[in-house]
Amino acid sequence: MGLQKYVSDIKTVYSSNTVVYNRLSDLEFLNTMFGPENMARAKEQMGDKAKGMDIQNFISDRDTCSFDMPPIGNIALFIEEREEPKTVKIVSDGGGKMAFKLWIQILPVNDSQCKLRVTLHIELNMMMKMMIGKKLDQGINQIADGIAQIPYGRI
Repeated sequence: MGLQKYVSDIKTVYSSNTVVYNRLSDLEFLNTMFGPENMARAKEQMGDKAKGMDIQNFISDRDTCSFDMPPIGNIALFIEEREEPKTVKIVSDGGGKMAFKLWIQILPVNDSQCKLRVTLHIELNMMMKMMIGKKLDQGINQIADGIAQIPYGRI
């Protein structure tokens, strides 16, 4: 097993770093985003891209969230560290098939814009790295894109 690191491209967010940090450092806002009605709408909009995206039983509070994602199983996450207004470190509880850390770094550009980058640290054996390494490279950028596209001013 070896610790692997996947880093997203730097993304632009059209909101201040303080607003973005305040939203991302409180996982409770995810209840709205991953509620059943929003998930159904997202799947409808994504069409074929939504295949395999089956998040169930989503619950969250300020510091934690958990959900079921077949075939992976239950995933539980918690905020390990907050560094206002620039970093949120989220970790898995290790109960799933893969333990990981997800770091979100936020840097101000001006009063209405910031940049962000997402870094994933995950323990993978060589076989798993060969099987899913490229998908994780793509996935970390998709996660960063998704975070950058959150309508921070409206939630």
